[in-house]
Amino acid sequence: MKVKDEKASIWILPNRLSIIRILFIPLIVILISTQEEEYLFASCLLFIIAGITDGLDGFLARKLSLTSKFGLYLDPIADKLLISSVLITLSHYRLIPLWITLILVCREFLINGLRSFYAMEGVDIYPSFAGKLKTTLQLIGIGCVLFYTPFHQLNVVIHNLGHISLYGALFFSVYSAIHYFMAIFKSFEKEKDE
Repeated sequence: MKVKDEKASIWILPNRLSIIRILFIPLIVILISTQEEEYLFASCLLFIIAGITDGLDGFLARKLSLTSKFGLYLDPIADKLLISSVLITLSHYRLIPLWITLILVCREFLINGLRSFYAMEGVDIYPSFAGKLKTTLQLIGIGCVLFYTPFHQLNVVIHNLGHISLYGALFFSVYSAIHYFMAIFKSFEKEKDE
């Protein structure tokens, strides 16, 4: 009975939303790669929907008590795959500077690697407020960079807003990474004292 319950918990609604987010990634990348303005707008809409599922799955998991061990790992993986894939694609087509993508993506792999390592040791490292703000700014920034209207001036304003959001995400990305390292260092110091 317990095995059946564990299998059922994999398919709870928040996990389904995370899986949908992962399935959107190739569609978004393909639409961006066409470099056609109408397809860029379609990729923007899909990215916004994927971003909404990011907030919605966490909200539903908390509100309806639909949490699972699988979901605890799936949600951040889906987020990182979505954002990293789209950032890399946008940098490839020179819509975002490569150095921004490198810093943001490397930070994600580094922090997730640390989280996974500590999870194996039985220590959960939860996202900080700065980390959540970084993710929000990334979603806004990427959405704005993908946005397209027939009005050139409006596109310029929205794209500039997207780049400003990504610079903000970059700041909070570095800040939250330092915060994680300091927390880890303090835990090492505490272990030494004991």
